[in-house]
Amino acid sequence: MTDTTTTKSMEERVMEIPKEEVVKLTIPVKTAIREAGKLQSYATEDKEALIARGLAPEKIEELGVRADFLSDKETIWTRKYDTGITNTKAWDEKVAEASLLQRELKHDFQFAFRNNKEALRRLKKVTDGRGNDDLAQDMSDYPGLGAEYPDELAAIKFDNNKLVRANELSDELNNLLRVVNGAQNSSLRPEKEMRDRAYTYLKLLVDEIRSYGKYAFWNDEEKQRRYASEYLRNNREKSSKDKIEE
Repeated sequence: MTDTTTTKSMEERVMEIPKEEVVKLTIPVKTAIREAGKLQSYATEDKEALIARGLAPEKIEELGVRADFLSDKETIWTRKYDTGITNTKAWDEKVAEASLLQRELKHDFQFAFRNNKEALRRLKKVTDGRGNDDLAQDMSDYPGLGAEYPDELAAIKFDNNKLVRANELSDELNNLLRVVNGAQNSSLRPEKEMRDRAYTYLKLLVDEIRSYGKYAFWNDEEKQRRYASEYLRNNREKSSKDKIEE
């Protein structure tokens, strides 16, 4: 008898995920891909211990394949999404203004914080991101960061009107994004659905390998941190710190 079984493509596998099990993004796609790469490196290093607990070795290699698939689908979706945004004159104008202000604020804050390591560390988190969503977030983050270090800014005679305008731009950019999202960021768009499915497919494997890592190294605090999301941990720590300071 002829074996008619064929290996399913990645797209076929992600399309088999029930619609109700497709998850919303909890972290940025680029961050998810970067963390999957780190996880693959850690899991490869700990391969023997993980296999000894029951993890199939091929799943470690599969991490990279799923991450690449997500990267491709994110590129397709972002291209479609950005096309709609850049065709909006109002958006172009706001982005141009915000980008210029973003550069000025980075320059000002780096000089103001030059002797304050903690402030520079906080600033780096603000400046690390890329893209339109991050630009809107930066316009919100700079005023908050400036409010934490008023003395440093006062020492360089910083113009606080820049932070007032940054707050306004944050609201204006987010309002424009919501308008665009209403038409483009819809679950009915096939490019977004495939991106979300690819994200879900990667997350399922990431969660599985992390669970094995936490089980295998339950009494090793350093490795417990390795098998958890650094992005979510940093957000929790920031949120906790903000509550304490309120």
